[in-house]
Amino acid sequence: MDDHPAWKAPGEDGLPVIVWKKVWPVVKYGVLALFRALLEEGVLPDQWRHAKIIPLKKPDKPEYTLAEAWRPISLLSTLGKVLEAVLAERLSHAVETYGLLPTNHFGGRKQRSAEQALMLLQEQVYAAWRGRRVLSLINFDAKGAYNGVCKERLIQRMRARGIPEKLLRWIEAFCSNRTAAIMVNGQCSDARALPQSGLPQGSPLSLIAYLFLNADLVQRRIDANGGAIAFSDDFTAWVTGPTGHSNRAGIASIIESAIDWEKRSGATFQVNKTSIIHFTCSDPKFDKLPAVVVTVQGHERGRVRLG
Repeated sequence: MDDHPAWKAPGEDGLPVIVWKKVWPVVKYGVLALFRALLEEGVLPDQWRHAKIIPLKKPDKPEYTLAEAWRPISLLSTLGKVLEAVLAERLSHAVETYGLLPTNHFGGRKQRSAEQALMLLQEQVYAAWRGRRVLSLINFDAKGAYNGVCKERLIQRMRARGIPEKLLRWIEAFCSNRTAAIMVNGQCSDARALPQSGLPQGSPLSLIAYLFLNADLVQRRIDANGGAIAFSDDFTAWVTGPTGHSNRAGIASIIESAIDWEKRSGATFQVNKTSIIHFTCSDPKFDKLPAVVVTVQGHERGRVRLG
C-alpha cells in the first residue's frame, strides 16, 4: 500500500488511495484475506470490473473530432488496483527470474527502458554503417492495443510461457464481463457492458500482461542481417543490405509476418502510423543521397541528414 500514490484518481467509488492508507492498520488483514480468496477462486468483484473512462487528448494531433486523436484512460477501483499491482509485480518477477519473455522486449519491465531500446537500435545502425551497409527499419503501432486484446489469445500465450493456471483463471475473469461509463466535461454516461473487454488502459497489470500477447512477434535473433525490438505495443524490425533497394525483400518478409500475427492475435496495426526508415551511410561516395529516408504508406515523407 505504501508504494501507491495517495491522491491518484479513483474509480467510480470515489475512494482515493489516501483513504486506504489511513485505515490500513485496521483493515489490512481482512483485505489480505480477501485478496487470497479471490486469487484462489479466480474471481473478482463486479465493482472492480467497472471503469470510469476519461478520454484524454493525444498531443500534436491535427484533428480532435476523430476518436483516434483521444486516448481512453480507465479509472478503476483503487483497492482493486492494489491487487492488480501485486499480481503485476509477481508476473514481472517470474518473467525476469525464468526468462519468460524475449530479452529484446522493452517497456513495462525493470531495467529495460526506452533509452536502452534506443541505444540498442543506435548500435545496430552504426554497425551497419561500419560495414558500408544500409539499415532499413519498419515500425508498427497496434490500434487500441490494450482495450483491443483478445482474451482467449492472451490466456493461450501466457499459458504457453508457463504462467500458473490459478493466475490465468484470475486474469481471464479480469478480462471478462467488464463495464464502463464515459465521463466528458463532468457529465457521466450510463454504464454499459464492453463487447470486448481486453485489458483496461490504466491498470498496473495491463502493461506486463500485454507483453505476453506480442512476445512471439518480437522473439527474433538480432545479428548483422537484421533484428527486432518492441516497446510495449510498438514493434520495430529491421534488415541490412548494400542498399535500401536491396532491403525491400527483407522488409516485405517482416510485413508478412506482422500481418500473420495480426490474424492470429485478433489485433490491428494502424496503417497511417506504419513507417519505413532507411538509415544510409553519410559518406557521399557511398550514397548519392546520404540521409534517413522516412516512408509512410509507401510514400516518402522526408529525408533527414545525419552527422
